[in-house]
Amino acid sequence: MHTARSTGALRAERPATELGEFLLATRLRRGMTQSRLAVRSGVSERTIRDLELGKVERPRKQTLLLLARALHMSPSDHLRLQSGGGVPATASQLPPTAAAPLVGRDRVVTGVVELLTTGGHRWVSLVGVAGVGKSRVAAEVARALHDAVPDPVWWVDPGASPAPLPGTVADLLLGGASPRLAELAGLVGDTPAYLMVDDRVPGRVPESGLAELLSRCPRLRLLTTARVPSARPEAHTVALRPLAARGDGPDSPATRLLVSRLRAQGQDRSFPAAELRELCDALDGVPAALIAAASWFPLYPLPRLVEAARRDPFQLTTPAGPATRRVVGDLRAAVTATLDGLRGSDTALLAALVGPGRSVRDVARERGVPEQVAAAALHRLLQAGLIRPTGVPGEFRALNMVRSLLAPRRVGPPRR
Repeated sequence: MHTARSTGALRAERPATELGEFLLATRLRRGMTQSRLAVRSGVSERTIRDLELGKVERPRKQTLLLLARALHMSPSDHLRLQSGGGVPATASQLPPTAAAPLVGRDRVVTGVVELLTTGGHRWVSLVGVAGVGKSRVAAEVARALHDAVPDPVWWVDPGASPAPLPGTVADLLLGGASPRLAELAGLVGDTPAYLMVDDRVPGRVPESGLAELLSRCPRLRLLTTARVPSARPEAHTVALRPLAARGDGPDSPATRLLVSRLRAQGQDRSFPAAELRELCDALDGVPAALIAAASWFPLYPLPRLVEAARRDPFQLTTPAGPATRRVVGDLRAAVTATLDGLRGSDTALLAALVGPGRSVRDVARERGVPEQVAAAALHRLLQAGLIRPTGVPGEFRALNMVRSLLAPRRVGPPRR
């Protein structure tokens, strides 16, 4: 009598585990023999047989993925396969490990973790101008939560490559033309969990869908990143400001970040602290701008870089090398997109802050609007990170990057 091992018949010996039963049942529904499945999946026939017999204690994730694809499993069935294979469907999915330590954001990370765990907020929206480090801070929050709580932490990055694995939380949000909220809500249910959505592709995950997910999953907590504050009443906004370039002596957070990047690229010489502060201030203390500027140090002396940044900060925000360019992206395009998305009245008030610092009353008087209207607009602009305090209480001015876009000037490259 021949067995499935010798004939490749549809049925194998009796499965000994839930995973084996599920895999066997799915294979039979597809009308496949073990040998046929082996050919389609690239998994050996012996491995398939051992899985169905429960002889594999810890199946490899890649093996289960190959089988799921060959069997054309739905995301929910793939989740069942993962769960039955000892790979929990709701296991944490964390962001990639950072290449460098986070600088100057310890209080923000701690504060967001507290808001999500003990602060009573189910949805925290981390908001700020492009390049300010929202993704980096959110990733640090995800890791801190993973270390602090027993509940799963799911990281979803719409801009990540490669595409998420089928059946994962990220796939249910991003894998199709629209989020598969019903499947995801069914997966989460009443499970206490933390979902981190780093929306580097604005609008890729609709806020209405996230709000619906929160309503269906009463113990789910959510952290999102965005360039402008959310209009959803459920979202608690945390504005992420640029790093301070002045006021902390020679060792400000912005200069610490810049120096750390210089050392990482082999620049071991020392630079005048005052000129470093000038450069950091000209680049608004925006981390991505500082990282990009560091790539220009081997090519130009520091005084010329300061001069160029003062004339037009975007001269230095295009990184000198491709590796840095992948980290920084196109800051000019991103900030321009944010400005283009502002309501007209906010753009008009922002134009009043291109020059020296102005107070709310100054802006209201200059633009001929009630003071409360000016205050509300400046609050929105401050949360979006497009303006910053001048150091004089109650006075604000536009970021240098914003000033450069609102009042363009023809400038050349840095001069040697």
